[in-house]
Amino acid sequence: MPMKECHGLAGRLSIELRDASGRVVERRRVDNLITNAGRNLLARLFAGAAQGPELRIAVGGQGGEVSLDDTALGDPLDSAPASIPSIAPADHDGQPRITARVTATLPASGSADPQALQEAGILISLPGAEPVLYNRVTFPLINRAGNLEMTLTWEVIF
Repeated sequence: MPMKECHGLAGRLSIELRDASGRVVERRRVDNLITNAGRNLLARLFAGAAQGPELRIAVGGQGGEVSLDDTALGDPLDSAPASIPSIAPADHDGQPRITARVTATLPASGSADPQALQEAGILISLPGAEPVLYNRVTFPLINRAGNLEMTLTWEVIF
């Protein structure tokens, strides 16, 4: 019997807000959309046509629909350098996959005004080029108080 492979790129974002003592005060988990620009960049990286990517996770204030053609967050407000602490085999919906965890932490801002957040994405920068929005997700409003640290962890699923 021939084997049929039907894998696609996917991603899932986990958001945690912590107070000054490190206690989790809010946790969310949402699926995202991989943009056309992100797919194109991934293909270029795979083919060796692009090198030296730097990753950031960005958050913004515009909710609503996401589109494959998105090239930026709707209302970018903040970002932090991201790291990839693990790449490992995983089971995703009964299919064997590889999951890369991408994580970034936005420190407490100290501001008296909360950030109204409704979107996030991974930005990939290559030397001499504008950042590419790899993926984008919107979620119900999070009012991030200035005393809260925000950790965003993406499961990028291949």
